[in-house]
Amino acid sequence: MALVIENGNVVPGADSFATAAELVTYAANFGKTIPADEVAQEALLRRAALQMDAMPWKGRAVSRDQALAWPRAEVKRQDWTLRQDEIPAQIKAGQMALAAEIHADDLAPPEIKKGAVIKERVEGAVERQYATVAPDISRAAAGRQSYAQFAGLLESSSQVSLRRS
Repeated sequence: MALVIENGNVVPGADSFATAAELVTYAANFGKTIPADEVAQEALLRRAALQMDAMPWKGRAVSRDQALAWPRAEVKRQDWTLRQDEIPAQIKAGQMALAAEIHADDLAPPEIKKGAVIKERVEGAVERQYATVAPDISRAAAGRQSYAQFAGLLESSSQVSLRRS
């Protein structure tokens, strides 16, 4: 099923900020590997949009009926207040970066996806055991390109914790 693109007007059923064609161009421009199949590209964009919904964005959603985290009201970035009917270019670029990161995580062999150290013993030989990481979990590392795109649009951790207390 074709993507429904959010353009800032609270599009019913929106499931992406970017199109598969835009993802292909992004991947070519940044040397990222993505699937050749359009259906798989769309699935990556949907997965990235879902992950973005869980991020602590500045401001507030403009409508209770919107399907995605953006558009947002009351968002300031670099002392500029964003219009509540706009999707910042960084949101679209960040979604494409995140989609490429998710695909890279999907391709990574399971043996390099190690969980936290849950057991370590030293008596002569060193023994270390790692927790198992579910293969369907993809978390973007803070140093990844998507995080850089989202800079200035996410609440800082101190602001988020202050609001929750």
